[in-house]
Order: sequence, then structure tokens, then C-alpha cells
Amino acid sequence: MNITPRPAGVGETVLVSFQLDKTSDTAVGAAGGDHFQGFMIDITRPDGTKETKGPYEAWATSGAILTYAPTSIGTYTFQASFPGQWINASGYERYFKPSTSNPVELIVNEEPTDFGITSPPLPTDSWTRPISSENKGWWQVADNWLMKSYDYNIRHFCMTPAFSPYTAAPDSAHVIWKKDILFGGIAGGVFGDSSYYTGLSYEQFYDPLILEGRIMFVEHPPTASADVFGTRCMDLYTGEDLWYLEGISIDFAQIFLIDNPNEHGLIAHLWDVNGPSSNATATIYDAYTSRHIFTITNITWGRGVSFYCGQPSFGPSGEILSYSLDTANDRLMLWNSSKAIFEAFPWMGGFPGEIYSPRVGAIVDGKLGIQWDVPITVDVDSRMTIELLDVDEGYMLAYVESKLSRTAGFTEYPATATEMAFPTEISEGATSVSPIWTKTRGDIHNRNFYSRNIEDGVYTRWDGALMRLMGYSIQTGEEIWRTEPTSDVGWGYFTYQFMIAYGNLLMAGYDGYLRAFDITDGSLSWEFYFGDVGLETAYNTLPNYSGFNIADGKIYITNDEHSPDSVLWRGSKLWVVDAYTGEEVWSIAGMMRHGAISDGVYTVLNSYDGQVYTFGKGPSKITVEAPLTEVILGEKVIIMGSIMDQSIGQMDTPCVSDDDMSAWMEYLHMNKPIPSDAKGVEITLDVIDANGNYRNIGTATSDLSGKYRLVWEPEIPGDYTIIATFVGSDSYDSSFDEAFIYVEEAPQSTAPPDATPAPMTDMYVMGFGIAILAVVIIIGILLLRKK
Repeated sequence: MNITPRPAGVGETVLVSFQLDKTSDTAVGAAGGDHFQGFMIDITRPDGTKETKGPYEAWATSGAILTYAPTSIGTYTFQASFPGQWINASGYERYFKPSTSNPVELIVNEEPTDFGITSPPLPTDSWTRPISSENKGWWQVADNWLMKSYDYNIRHFCMTPAFSPYTAAPDSAHVIWKKDILFGGIAGGVFGDSSYYTGLSYEQFYDPLILEGRIMFVEHPPTASADVFGTRCMDLYTGEDLWYLEGISIDFAQIFLIDNPNEHGLIAHLWDVNGPSSNATATIYDAYTSRHIFTITNITWGRGVSFYCGQPSFGPSGEILSYSLDTANDRLMLWNSSKAIFEAFPWMGGFPGEIYSPRVGAIVDGKLGIQWDVPITVDVDSRMTIELLDVDEGYMLAYVESKLSRTAGFTEYPATATEMAFPTEISEGATSVSPIWTKTRGDIHNRNFYSRNIEDGVYTRWDGALMRLMGYSIQTGEEIWRTEPTSDVGWGYFTYQFMIAYGNLLMAGYDGYLRAFDITDGSLSWEFYFGDVGLETAYNTLPNYSGFNIADGKIYITNDEHSPDSVLWRGSKLWVVDAYTGEEVWSIAGMMRHGAISDGVYTVLNSYDGQVYTFGKGPSKITVEAPLTEVILGEKVIIMGSIMDQSIGQMDTPCVSDDDMSAWMEYLHMNKPIPSDAKGVEITLDVIDANGNYRNIGTATSDLSGKYRLVWEPEIPGDYTIIATFVGSDSYDSSFDEAFIYVEEAPQSTAPPDATPAPMTDMYVMGFGIAILAVVIIIGILLLRKK
């Protein structure tokens, strides 16, 4: 037996483990064969009373673990016993005799024992992957971006906002690197102000995935996204190319948690899926090396699912889940990638799920991954599709409108719609599935859009013709609120973006507003206006068409439209807005749509110039200089130095304040004028004097050259260490530097010696000079008299 931790505190959970020294002849894996059974744990409390735990079954290697929480101070005694057991093997029987462990004592104190094991605090400076496994808690600021819209696999030209709930995200417009991936900007000459094609209509040149500090995106010609050149992988922190898959279109990445009796940890794959939804093929690659591993065929892949639903989804362990609605046969099906792999590669030839070992070059029959395929207990309209799917909330929503009459050739408004809610999980062995509820919605007009997700049991629907929102309970289907028209501007009809985050429904469109509505009652929480621009656009303002990204309590949104002219409008920005208050956090010039956020870094393509901009904190370098010769006590010293940006995007350029960062980056990267009034950053100067005393001697602010200075007078003689510190900002990491000076005592003053007589030569010279002066005076008097 063993108990840990020892000693323990009152109420602290301890692990009690026991292990038999023999193994069963037939036990395999978690449940295969005959496992040893009947283990009992006898516990004697400090007051002498006893309790017994059990019986327990051992795992295949003859051990088990239980948890226990002591309730009083003192010494507990634990002892395990095994009753003995016959094991029936092939052709023989074996008997294992009873046994009892030695007693093990647990000392319990009032408080838990501090064993001194801690994790580093959450980072305040920038950092890179890999993250040490000892840094527990860093998951709160670190996350990957595995699908084009974070957790659903569609990044269309519109209606594709994304929400990453864990990662940190940039708090300033500081660029860490940029890289051109296609021609962009104004060509000049006979083409005047025309720019290169932006791809905003359909092609989408940069929809990145991010996995473990690596960016992956599919390259294609500007004419058609279906004609794939390949998938490029770049370093998130530098933009350096890492590998290239020629002719391969990686659709999404996967991190799968393996947890079986022998293997525990994460495995990363890349998926390329092709073929019809009724018979798709997935080619799986190793995410680190980009080498092909195995292939899954015969996958039923999102049949009967709306294009905008963004199939597939991730399961609790990162498995790939694909739901299908078969309206022709009234059936609902779930396909699970892990089930297909486990069934194809079982442990010891017969125990699926107890090992994860897909072999290189293997071809897996995807039909093995059908987790369930059951009839629906009601008739389903043949045109019904799954419109909304949220595995975390446990619901999917199917929808059909009466107005979609494909035979009559006309549309009648208002229309009605039928909604059905289904569970995303059904009980094992279920032979059918029924809708949780069915609702008929009346008064349906044109442009009917749902929120991209469900949160706290609420989903929303937008009726574009009336410009109003409705909120519904996903548990009951009941309407819980509806708004008045959300905009008094006609362009509000073209509103496409709806995402629930932080308790608000966030939406944006062509009327120039980003708005937040409370999902509990539909009230307006706040609104943010992009501003008036007159005839620069046809809308008098700056619209949003492509959607937005949400992360770290902020919304990253740009200004764009479906088919921008070759002469692009001016004034588009990447806006970063506080998701709770609607206040601007920062903004920078650029038509920067989509992109991805991971580990405090945001990478996005600027359609104004065809370059990828990657925002985040960057390293800084501070220097400090002091006189190299000794200083006399009582003299003042000039301390000077510089503070420079060390980011690859603008190496060795001056650091500037967060307030001036946007204008500074626009000057460095976007041909904008230099912000001559931009301020630098504050430097703290401290000294350690000859007596070992540490104290602050002042602060200085750097200028646009990156230089700073401070005048200081040492107080005592001796050696000094001067420390210049930049504590960091939202844009830069912290840095420090040191310099040294030596201060000498001032020389002692002495009394002057007695005066000595001047030499005769001095007297002669002095006399001669006085004589000349007298002659000059006399001549001057005479001249005055003549006048």
C-alpha cells in the first residue's frame, strides 16, 4: 500500500493505492479477462474507530487507487486485504491465495503540508511555444486555432464570426512581423489608383489555422479557391517558412486527448477531407512533420447540414464529430473519428479504445466510426437542415421555411418556419431519437439568420426584413424576448454577423455599428459606431461584412464589403473593442478581415497591401551609459541610453508609447507620415551605491530617436551600479541594462603660501606698461584741446 501526500491536512484528499504482487493469467486492459476482485481497505481513525472501504476490482496489472479525505487531526492506519481468487485460464485453473498488506500510517495535521512545488505565474511578457508542462495554469492564456473559425470549419466571405474563449489577445497595434503573400495595393501608372484584386468576394487568400505556434494556410490562385497550390506552414512568432504540402488543402487541425491504461497525452493531426457528404475521404497528416499517416474512407460527413453550420465539431477529447440528418429516411446519425480508429486498431486484437495506434499508410473504413444511426420518431420535411449545432451545450437545431417552394416558382411573405431541437448525445442502446421540441414560427420575412452558437441555453434569430432580433430558449423553444428594429438606417438590412459571447449577442453589418444585446432580455448593452465618411463609401459609414473575432474580452473587427471596387475606399481599420463596455481599445489602418488569434498573437491579411500583419507584444532592448572616467564627488553625471524595438517587423527602431503605437506602425509599415509628436516610453533609473543601498534616482522618457537622459549627482564616493529598467507595456516586453561609475572624493583644499616679491623683470615690465598708458592719456588730452 501507499498513501500520498503524507503528511496530509484535515479535509485534504489523499490517494490510497494498493498493488498485488501477482497478475491474473487472463486480465487484459480495463475490462478484458478476469480481473482480481474483492479488495477491502480497513481504516482506523485517530480515535480508534474503524471504517471499511470496498470491495474494489483491480486493473489488469493488479492494482487500484481510491481517494480518501481525513476529517480529524491525528494518525490514521490503512491496511488492504485480498480474499483470494480462482482464475480460469485456457486449459487450467490457478488459485491466488489471500493476502494482507502491512499497515500504513497517515499523519493528519490541521493544515495541508506545503511541499514547495509551484508553477511560474502567468506571463506578462511575450512567450513562445512549447510551454513547459510544469507551467500549470497557463492554459488560461494559451490556446490554438484549429479550425478556420476557431471551432467550426467554415470561414466564408460573410456570416463567420469566431470566438476563442481562452487565449490572450493583443492589447495594442504593435506589429511583431509582416509578410507579403501576394501582390497588393496600388499598381500605379496607367491603372491610376486601382489596387490588385483583394479576393474579398469569394477567394479568401488567408484563413489561417494555428497549432503549437505554427500558422497553416491554404494557398490558391487569385482566380479560384478550389484550385489549390498547397498548404504553407509558418512560425507564428517570426513568419519563417517551416514546411509546405504541395497540392494539399488542409481543412482543419486536431488535438486528440489519448487516455487509456497505457497511454496518456495529446496527439496532433491535420485533416484534408474530400468527396461527397455521403462518402467522404479524410487524409490524415502528422501536424509536426506534415507527413502522411493514414486515411479514412467511407465517411458520412455532415449530410443534411447547412453550409453555414460549419461541420464538423470537436468532441470532449478532441475527437472529430460529424452529424448527419437523413431527411429521405427520417434518420439522425453521429460519426466519431476516434471510434473508427479504435475499432480499426484495437488493443491485443480485441479491445477497442485501449490503445491509439493508427499505422502509417493504413486505410480505415469510416463506417466503423458510426457511433449511432437511429430513426427519428416524427416525419421530417425533406428540405430541413441542421442550422445550429453546439456540442458543448448539447443541442442541434433543424430548420425549414415554408417559403422555400421550389416547384411553385414564387415566394410568399410572410412565411412560416418549423424548428426542431435534437440532442447531440443519445443514450447507449437507444433505438430511436425524438425531437426535444418542435415549434412553428410565424411572421418570417426575408434574410433569416441564426446566431453562430448557443450560450447559457439561449440562441437568437435575425429577421433582416424587419431588422429585429428574437431570443429563444434551446431547452423549450419558447421565445423569451424580441427587439424593436435594431437600426433606423436601411443598410442595417445587410447584417450578417451574430455571435454570443460574455452574455451578449454581438452583431455588425452595413449600417456602421457593432452592437451588443443582453441575451437574458434582449436589451441593448452598448453600441460602437465606426463613424461618418461621406461619399468615401456608398453607405455614409464604414460597413462590416466578413465578421469578427472575439478573444480575451475584446472584439477584433474590420470594415469591408462583398465586392469592393478596384479603387478601394479609404478609412477602413482594424478596430479592437472592449466586449463588455463597447469602448475602443485600439485601432489601426487596414482592411483586415478574418485571421486567427493564439497565445496573445493576432495574424491577419491586410487587403490594402496584400501583406500579413501579425500583432502582439515584442521584445525590447534597453541600454544605459555612464561616464567611463572617475567622477568627482559634487559633480553632476549625465546618464543616457536607448530603448529599441527588437521585433522582426521593425528591428532596432525606437520604442514608442502605447497611445502612439497605431500611428507609429502606420508610419513604419503603411507609407503614412511620421507622427512627429509621438512619445517614447518611461525608463526607471536606480542605483546601488558603495554601501550596498538600493534606491531610485528618477525616471526619463525616451524620444523619437529612442534616446533618453537623466542628470544626477552622486551623494557619496565609491562604486555605483546604475540600473535602467523598462517595465514593459501593452506593446513591448520588459528589459533592463546596467552601467558602472566610480565617484572619487573631492581633493582637500589648502591655504595659499605667503606672497613673495615680484622679480625685477616683472617690475620693469609693469613700469613700462604704466608709462605707455600715461603717454596715451596725455596725447588724448592734447587732441581734445586742439579741437
